[in-house]
Amino acid sequence: MKRLILIAALVPCLALTSAATTEEKPRPLQATLEILRPFTYEGDPLMVRVAVFNTGEQPYDNAAGISLMGGLKVTSPSRGKLALKSKPDADAKRQPAVIAPGGFFGLIQDITSLVPDVAHAGTYSISWEGSGVSTDPVTVKVIPKFDPAASYVAVLETDFGYLEFDLMTKESPRHVQNFYDLALQGFYDNTILHQVVRGVEIRGGDPTGSGTGFPGYTLEPEITRELKHSRGTLSAVHLPGQKQDNGSQFVITLSPNEQYDGNLSVFGQIKKGDEVLSAIENIPTSGQHDIPYFRPLKPIVIRSVVVRKTEATKAG
Repeated sequence: MKRLILIAALVPCLALTSAATTEEKPRPLQATLEILRPFTYEGDPLMVRVAVFNTGEQPYDNAAGISLMGGLKVTSPSRGKLALKSKPDADAKRQPAVIAPGGFFGLIQDITSLVPDVAHAGTYSISWEGSGVSTDPVTVKVIPKFDPAASYVAVLETDFGYLEFDLMTKESPRHVQNFYDLALQGFYDNTILHQVVRGVEIRGGDPTGSGTGFPGYTLEPEITRELKHSRGTLSAVHLPGQKQDNGSQFVITLSPNEQYDGNLSVFGQIKKGDEVLSAIENIPTSGQHDIPYFRPLKPIVIRSVVVRKTEATKAG
């Protein structure tokens, strides 16, 4: 079933994404296009919001209507411009005949029925143009659905080589799915390992590289007391003084750590790459001076993180 929502208001808009002008004078209309999530799963709805604003001082005659979905332009790096299955006409009956100064109207719709190709995994650039105005393009990722019954491995490509981890879907399903989602969005690409304490731990996953960043949300801890921290254990960073885990930062322990047992959410264990861990932990650091403590003097870059299913599937 097609999902759409018409939105309209007669109040000024405070955040506009783009404007079109003519040589004579500024056009009264401006437009925005928004993706309601930075990614979606393959086969799920891809919700897009297009809105048109009257920024002029006079009412805008909209009797003919504006085709909000017909003006979509979708491109893929591998397939180029994607064709619309059909070009919707402007539904003038569902739009205001006159847009007052400072007023706007818009539409929220799942575009997978209009552009079927976006239902498949890939990276897409989406923009809109119509009535002489256009929006800047926005990018959205469509990724394969996470399978909570499957086994996954994560491969971190660093400047020093590859680290491969078995992920613990059964013990920490939310943390594994979150790591999967972030990795397939490219969230970790070109971030750094911001803290290295030789013989103790490595920390990464901060988009700012400061040790204080996060993706804008936190996670409920998933503590399995039977899981112990040994060399190469992958856990979530717990927020000091709070009941939540950081949404993206992780710890890789370099030796057994009883203080973390039962206190951090373990979601992986190293499978390959111990020699890479050794190379990373021997990089000179700043020592415990400023946050982030023990910052490597030479940046250690995570070039990419790939999470994929293993061939075996967990029973039950």
